[in-house]
Amino acid sequence: MPRLSLDPTCRDKAPDGQVVAFVEAASADEARKRGPARCEERTRELRDRLADVRNHAVVPSGTGFEAAGRRTACLVLGAHGPLYGPLGERRRFGTAFADTATMQKRDCLDVRSNPEARLVPCGGRYDQQVLGFTRLGGGVTLAEARTSSDAACARDVAPRDYGFDPSVYEAGSWTSDGPWKSGTHVVVCTVRRQNGGTMGETEP
Repeated sequence: MPRLSLDPTCRDKAPDGQVVAFVEAASADEARKRGPARCEERTRELRDRLADVRNHAVVPSGTGFEAAGRRTACLVLGAHGPLYGPLGERRRFGTAFADTATMQKRDCLDVRSNPEARLVPCGGRYDQQVLGFTRLGGGVTLAEARTSSDAACARDVAPRDYGFDPSVYEAGSWTSDGPWKSGTHVVVCTVRRQNGGTMGETEP
């Protein structure tokens, strides 16, 4: 059981995770027996869109069941380190990512302020879209990753596999300190236009 403390902003303390759902129960015994599995189900969709996270259910004790609102809190935590910022609906459009840990599959990014990436709506114009993730070898430094990660993404998360014409689009990537501090070496893989132009809602 991790020691938990509250950060209402989801960003001021480089949070380890976020409460993303609650599941109700008729009794503390039901919460204990069924809460973890229900949280696993409720968080699956979000976890599938993130690179390195895990589910954790905070099941109320018998004496704390009523005070907890008769609910189990469902957390998504970084699997090997903090998430550095909010997840899902807590993220605001236009906000720069503090770390790649909170980038989700199919996020649309404004990168004209490079080296920063900002979350923007996919219904407008954007520069890149997140397709997935890959990992680099343990001996690869962060500096080396910044020059080799595009090629790794082109190999492991090829845009053509997602319906993007390889004569028009190419693989891009994002790296940050977090995955190198945790030792996971996770790289975020994106797609972008080869000519540097913006993308829109008509993309695959």
